[in-house]
Amino acid sequence: MIYLEDHKQFRIATLCALYVAQGIPWGFVTVTFAAWLAQPGVGMQASQIGPIMAVASLPWSFKFIWAPILDRWTWPAWGRRRPWILFAQGMAILILSSMLFVDDPAALIWYPSPDGSTLSDTILRIVPGPLAAIILLANVFVSMQDVSVDALAVDLLEENERGRANGLMYGSSYLGTAIGGAGLGKIVALYGINAGLVGQALMLFLIMLLPLLTRERRSDRTKARSGMTDLGETPQLPPVSPEQASETSTDQPPVQLWHQLKLAFRVPATRWGMLIAVTSKVGIGVLSAVFVSHLLQHAGWTQEEYTDVTGGFAVALGLIGSVGGGLLADRFSQRTTILTTSLLLSLIWLILGMLPDLLHQKWLVVTLLLLEEFLLAILSVSLFSLFMAISSPAIAATQFTAYMALMNLSTTIGNYAAATLSVHFSIGGILLITGAFQALTVYPVIMIDTQQTRRLLSSPNAD
Repeated sequence: MIYLEDHKQFRIATLCALYVAQGIPWGFVTVTFAAWLAQPGVGMQASQIGPIMAVASLPWSFKFIWAPILDRWTWPAWGRRRPWILFAQGMAILILSSMLFVDDPAALIWYPSPDGSTLSDTILRIVPGPLAAIILLANVFVSMQDVSVDALAVDLLEENERGRANGLMYGSSYLGTAIGGAGLGKIVALYGINAGLVGQALMLFLIMLLPLLTRERRSDRTKARSGMTDLGETPQLPPVSPEQASETSTDQPPVQLWHQLKLAFRVPATRWGMLIAVTSKVGIGVLSAVFVSHLLQHAGWTQEEYTDVTGGFAVALGLIGSVGGGLLADRFSQRTTILTTSLLLSLIWLILGMLPDLLHQKWLVVTLLLLEEFLLAILSVSLFSLFMAISSPAIAATQFTAYMALMNLSTTIGNYAAATLSVHFSIGGILLITGAFQALTVYPVIMIDTQQTRRLLSSPNAD
């Protein structure tokens, strides 16, 4: 039996592999499956694809719910985090594989009545049918796996290896997206959607063997021999250093934490931060759903061409942009980098909106998609840095998580908005709207004072 605490390289490799497992379903749903739905043989429009993409991102806006559950309910004889990882990934595999038993997945996308206002119509606008429900539920468990793996990393990684490990893990999620997008996209283009589903399940199962055949710590074996079980009465805590023990002794009770949250969100900078988070990715959320339909149905693209570009080359460029984004944010400040990337995205979309015929130039669209992903990666990393800067020191982790949830929700809002916009506007009109909206998102960035929160709430007991 391999114990992760004893093998530095193996534990980092395991964590990276589990991050690859998170990226594969995301790349498959948002790139490969979206392209399959949009291809002329299936013929789904952006109004139908948008909500499908939205349900894939929706659970990630609420993944913070899992953290207290995973901390409270443990099975120490199996390891503190390992059971949750196995459960979450196993459920995701089963749920995604259930699509293999559907003869025509597109037939399981249902739509509300055009003028319907009943409860069922409202539900169908959010989760349009059984297929969307499958994707939603699968991503609930993928988001649980993400939180479990993050917790495992916190428990096992030494202080001097966290920086390198975090970089490798972040890069691994990009690799997973590329596998799910470009890799499985090629398989689906050549052999059909069922081959892609089988390939996805097989890869996720092989990765799941790593936590299945390893243990977190040798102490888990002792607990297994004693038959120890923990269903919430005595949550097991990881070993802590004296410094960590000192920090833990000052942990805030829930009432004080809630009080600190209320104080933090009274500060104007934190409210501006919320507005930035919930608007920053709306534009790309709209266009990711609109572009796949337009390119495959009106611009002569094949499914394989689309997945190669958006799931492969663009993802690789996004990884480069994420590294460069951190350097740029440090060099020129978070606000300057966010303003620049947002305005560049706005300018690109506005120009294409005014000249929509350019979208029939394949080389130009490829350049657009690559540049778009590069700028979005820089924007994302700069936003991470900004949200860290405006988080109150007393509740930084909780507040930062809230910003991340809102940023995920921003993409979801954009996906849902695509369903409405695509019905009423042409591709040129949608580009003009998203370009103008992206330009407006710089206003709260201009207004925010990144030092205000720490000036006003520098003390944990600030009132």
